[in-house]
Amino acid sequence: MIDVTVHGAEGRMGRLVTELIEHTEGFVLAALVTGVGHERPVGSFHPRLPLTAQDRIAEVHPRGGVIVDFSLAPALDGLLDGAAASAAPLVVGTTGHDEDQLRRLRAYAQTHAVVLSSNFSVGIPTLRLLLEKLAEVLPEGFMPAQVETHHRHKQDLPSGTARALARTWEDRRGAGAVPTSSLRIGGVTGEHTWVFSDDEETLVLTHRAHSRRAFLRGLVPAVRYAAQAGPGLVTMEDVLGATRRGPIA
Repeated sequence: MIDVTVHGAEGRMGRLVTELIEHTEGFVLAALVTGVGHERPVGSFHPRLPLTAQDRIAEVHPRGGVIVDFSLAPALDGLLDGAAASAAPLVVGTTGHDEDQLRRLRAYAQTHAVVLSSNFSVGIPTLRLLLEKLAEVLPEGFMPAQVETHHRHKQDLPSGTARALARTWEDRRGAGAVPTSSLRIGGVTGEHTWVFSDDEETLVLTHRAHSRRAFLRGLVPAVRYAAQAGPGLVTMEDVLGATRRGPIA
């Protein structure tokens, strides 16, 4: 059995993660964590577990378990402090980290397993692989542009997924930054569209999430991967690749 603590349990994604963990065979929901000052007793937020403040992670998270983080970027320092105190591997789905925060995550990954992804769907890693291939095969005249659309409450702009996709193209193509437009409208769950065009042709790729649950399809294998992996920072592509090579216990 894998003990799992949900960090950022009060948020939209945190609630879905909590539900997923509780209904996944082989997982035990061990603790629910929120920001300092937002803790709540048993029965107020969850029928079995209290909502525990971030500065008490080490008190409630079982050693050997995995911490799943869907919170906000400013919460990273407290997360890493608590995770280090309990020697916990991490699965991080929070977006909006700056370069200094990413450096701290990489440092943590030198001694612990960390799965870092802006999107735990199946389609986005596939889109990223397609972008790598298109960056190699499309003639130089093809210019890319990206449009990402999310609900009006989403805070980061562009989305973390959009930034990660753009970096994928830029790193492989080496032809400057990808123009990215962001829309925040209504209740749109999430959509990323790429357009490639030259004077003669246009190619369009779109990933559209039908519900927030799409963003969690890769979470279960990610947690299993983190629970058994050694130190290192990996992506969902690494997790899915390991899953294809053989079952993750």
